[in-house]
Amino acid sequence: MTSISEPTTREWIDSLVAPGMLLVWAMSYYVKVNLEAVFKRGQVLAPLLQASRLRDEAFGKFWVQFSSNRQEAVKNAQSSPDQTNMQPQIQSSSDLIPPILAHTSGIVLDVGPGSGTQMPLLRSPAIKSIYGAEPCHGLHEELRARAESEGLGAKYHILPCSVVGSELGPALRKQGLDEDHGVFDTIICVRVLCSVPHLQQTVNELYALLRPGGKLLIAEHVVNPWRTPKGSIVARALQTVYGVLGWSWVMGDCRLNRDTEKALRAAGEWESIDLDHWFGHSPWPYIAGVLVKNSSVYIP
Repeated sequence: MTSISEPTTREWIDSLVAPGMLLVWAMSYYVKVNLEAVFKRGQVLAPLLQASRLRDEAFGKFWVQFSSNRQEAVKNAQSSPDQTNMQPQIQSSSDLIPPILAHTSGIVLDVGPGSGTQMPLLRSPAIKSIYGAEPCHGLHEELRARAESEGLGAKYHILPCSVVGSELGPALRKQGLDEDHGVFDTIICVRVLCSVPHLQQTVNELYALLRPGGKLLIAEHVVNPWRTPKGSIVARALQTVYGVLGWSWVMGDCRLNRDTEKALRAAGEWESIDLDHWFGHSPWPYIAGVLVKNSSVYIP
């Protein structure tokens, strides 16, 4: 994968405050949805009695808008004449995703696809079928529309659940898949393991769902490695600050301080682990790469 240049001081400062700006934006959707529930729908007690439902609604609306804006920014950057003769570099986390998803094949589990922004990268003829496990019902309409527009309507199946075993298992059985055996050739995790309730348990369950030789494709933001030369103690401190200010609540249970790589390595026997580290100067450091399940693992 292409290297990344060291950030300038201005770029570093921008990377530190960017999560704060996103937090304010997401919070505005949450406030707006609560006000609409009280004053437009007459549901005076909804912010107290239906807080989870309103949070889900607010996050769905926010994420659709955020994803649309991010996709437009990527298109503009790609079409900019200033980039024509430049060596390509990793400028943002979105640049990490295409080379990772190029490994997708066979029967696929798309974990937390959101509004389906990476769906244009899943049109390879090597892909037989895709099952998107998305617990936020407010995103299903957008996800379904995106599948149709990308010509994946027949291949893409929305599972209205999280990847927690107690939810995913029944959903897979309804699709005729046996979750007690390895059923997936590829599992995609893009910006999603930050929000699962029990990280190690979830990763272990995903490992079990892979067939021997199956691939786990990863592009996840993680805890800042501030104790290493690649990290930043300032960025690590801001991860904590943003968490205290309500990041997890308005961002779909996302957590900025997860050691996802450690959980992945402990999940089971891997034939190979190829993970790169990116953006260690920011509160959004990433790991990205491919883990291949040991092909000799026995599945009864």
